[in-house]
Amino acid sequence: MKKIIKLLAVVICVFAFTACSEETFTNLQDGVYRAEYKDFDVYGWKDYIEITVEDGEISELVFDAVNMEDDSLKSEDENYKSQMEPIVGTYPAKYNADLINQFLESGKISSVDVVAGATQSTGSFKTLLTGIVPNIKAGNTEVVLVDNFVAEK
Repeated sequence: MKKIIKLLAVVICVFAFTACSEETFTNLQDGVYRAEYKDFDVYGWKDYIEITVEDGEISELVFDAVNMEDDSLKSEDENYKSQMEPIVGTYPAKYNADLINQFLESGKISSVDVVAGATQSTGSFKTLLTGIVPNIKAGNTEVVLVDNFVAEK
């Protein structure tokens, strides 16, 4: 019986999350909104998303990570790119653009597919998008601090 209750709870949570994420980007308030992780990751990066809304529509969307040592951007780190691309076939500037384009084409968080070689970043992108939705709907431009995404192993 406990297993059935747990399964039912999981199904309800998944349904609720999916239903909410399907219509999250409607009735948007104009402004510039930012969500970022509370903490830097073990490599010294902190993911963030910044969304500009004009006339109720997303006019700009930025997804990147800032380095704790020098405030540099992961998407501009050539050393990071040269180490990552040969191994997994992608790099931050490339997968960031892919994630952003997927979302902008559909307007739905749930429609964003995992980018091969960037599973953790795909999860971060979706987590930060989900975290910023209430502020965009309310017109609250305070920075949203989100618990860091941790991929399942």
